[in-house]
Amino acid sequence: MHSRLLVVPSLLLLAGLCTARAPQEPAAWDAPRLERSVAVRDGRTGAAVPFAEFLGALAAADAVFLGEYHTDETTHRVELGVLQALAARRSGRVVLAMEMFERDVQGALDAYLAGTSSEPEFRAAARPWGNYDTGYRPLIEFAKAQGLPVVASNFPRPLRSSLAAMGADPSLDALDEKARAQAPRELTANSPKYWRRVDNAIRGHIGMMNVDQEDDERLYSTQSLWDNSMGEACAVALDAHPGSSVLHVNGGFHSAYWDGTVRQFRLHKPDAKVVTVAIEPTTNPAVAEVRGAPVADYVVFAETRATDLNEGTFSVYVQRGVKYRLHLPEPLREGQRVPLLIWFADDGFNSEDGIALWKSRFGKECAIAVVEAPYRETQDDLVEGGRWFWPDTFASDLGAMEGAAEGIWAYLMRHYPLDRARVCIAGEGTGATVVAAVSLSSSRMDARAVAFEPRHYAKIKDIPLPLPEFRGSERQPEKSLQLFLGADDQEWWAGELAEYQAIGFESRMTAATEDPWRIETERENALRTALGFPASNLPADAPRRHILAEGPRAQLWARLLGVEQTQNDGALVAVLAEEPAAGSSTEIEIGADPEDFADGKGLPRCPGPFGGTTVLVLPESAPATLVAAWLALEAADPLNKASRFHHLRVATTGAERDLPAVLAELAGQNRKNVLIVPAAFCADGETMRALRSGVRTLEDRMTLQWRPGLGG
Repeated sequence: MHSRLLVVPSLLLLAGLCTARAPQEPAAWDAPRLERSVAVRDGRTGAAVPFAEFLGALAAADAVFLGEYHTDETTHRVELGVLQALAARRSGRVVLAMEMFERDVQGALDAYLAGTSSEPEFRAAARPWGNYDTGYRPLIEFAKAQGLPVVASNFPRPLRSSLAAMGADPSLDALDEKARAQAPRELTANSPKYWRRVDNAIRGHIGMMNVDQEDDERLYSTQSLWDNSMGEACAVALDAHPGSSVLHVNGGFHSAYWDGTVRQFRLHKPDAKVVTVAIEPTTNPAVAEVRGAPVADYVVFAETRATDLNEGTFSVYVQRGVKYRLHLPEPLREGQRVPLLIWFADDGFNSEDGIALWKSRFGKECAIAVVEAPYRETQDDLVEGGRWFWPDTFASDLGAMEGAAEGIWAYLMRHYPLDRARVCIAGEGTGATVVAAVSLSSSRMDARAVAFEPRHYAKIKDIPLPLPEFRGSERQPEKSLQLFLGADDQEWWAGELAEYQAIGFESRMTAATEDPWRIETERENALRTALGFPASNLPADAPRRHILAEGPRAQLWARLLGVEQTQNDGALVAVLAEEPAAGSSTEIEIGADPEDFADGKGLPRCPGPFGGTTVLVLPESAPATLVAAWLALEAADPLNKASRFHHLRVATTGAERDLPAVLAELAGQNRKNVLIVPAAFCADGETMRALRSGVRTLEDRMTLQWRPGLGG
């Protein structure tokens, strides 16, 4: 045993923190002080633990396993702070071990720490991870400065390649002498519970993996080689440095639930005192809670501020709200509590569309919250619609929507008279995929989920299932999922729902009706059932009518018109792309007549804090009498009569009052906020793009907004 000269700033002795400056307010570009950026919780009880007390507990251990998210900036700051604190509290008797370096580069690592090789030489030989500079270099440089040993603990990639080349019967003993010395002396099996977690994490790709094996038959799998190598390396380090503590930095999965690498270490060192730490990035550490079965001795909630290099990009995190619209029935009687519907529309639509879709049916007896999709994008018809997720960020996007749904639910429950036992989350199309994922993952909401014909759902298999053995003792929400599926989707979802049912999540699928006259009734009644309302069934011999509409916007607006027609006279209304068989249904003709807007109702207003001008664009084929009627409406200007901040103008196509001329005139009057609307029920994308192409020169000087028609 030998002593080391350890030079540590006095601040470290008190707080386990390191700074190059004297204690003072951080510079504007600095991250906040570490103790302000984290919250430590007891992993079993959830109780808050003072940072200094936490560091003291780590310093008393023989081995500490820090489970990390590899790219999170605050996580890396925690790791450095812990290493510095342990070095100070244990007088330098600390061994740093790292998953990020493999055993075959130990020589290169030792040479650099000893000062016999340069940093470029070290980096060329040691295969550091892509985010080494921002994530792990500070650990290595601190260890180098303080003379701390560093252990490369992971299994070497070249050896994995050699074992894979052996085929179905690999053996460590078949490696040459040099290679064999870089591998664990023996391999021991991971636990069945561990492999269940592994398989659950990769369930979307499990068909490509060789996982149809018993636990002891997976000894030579990559995951097993990693855990065996890292666990044994820590045990060897403890023997090689008597009186020292080993601090191992690894991905959180490897040490969660005291399994994987930790279990392998304990097999070698059953009497060693082990402390595990799960570092969990979160936006607000102060209010984060330990949930589910205990995952580690301590949980450190670390403020999510930035990530270092990850698949070619960096990230910083800023808070961004998820918007939603809320409708409440009025008036509410004394003591009355109403059910809540949380709606997720299909891609391309917005919260106004969702309110319109359900308010007329449930608005008198139900609260309706319609979530705005987080990504706005211009649709084919120039409308700013929403998008729920992108393929490369699917899991994080859906995780954000889970948080949004729970946040909306919690806020509304706190402030409005809602019936907690009658909550439904529902959606259609891509919104239905969001609903399925949210209902699966949520551990807070009591809610019935209804998903109508989900789209773009394949990557939902990338979301691990909430396995029941890791739920802990907390009350589990009463929740269920019902999917309405077309014939082409049922086989895929049958396999997915079987997995849900196997973990105790109540879920089922229903074949969606193929009768277009029954679609709206089926969907309305599914939500009525989920919300605790009686069904609203129309007789089989109800009159049948149809609306011809193509394109998502026209079809949605036609649905709204059909719902109104059903409520007026009890007719079944279908939205169709082409004429049905002769005599089977009566067509409801759609269009735009100026007489329908004489009182201003139904005329869209230009959005903006100070209003604006709505410009109706008449088709080139409009007869003179119709043009005259629209111009008379412009002269009456019912929008301006209702609000002095709004105006109505009419433009024609291919004439003196064409759209460019009208906009130029408005610009000359300093009226630059304009909503452009074809005087039609719903124009197609080609029509909208043609209108826009004629006025692009004005887009830089005016705020031009678009709506494809007067329907909806």
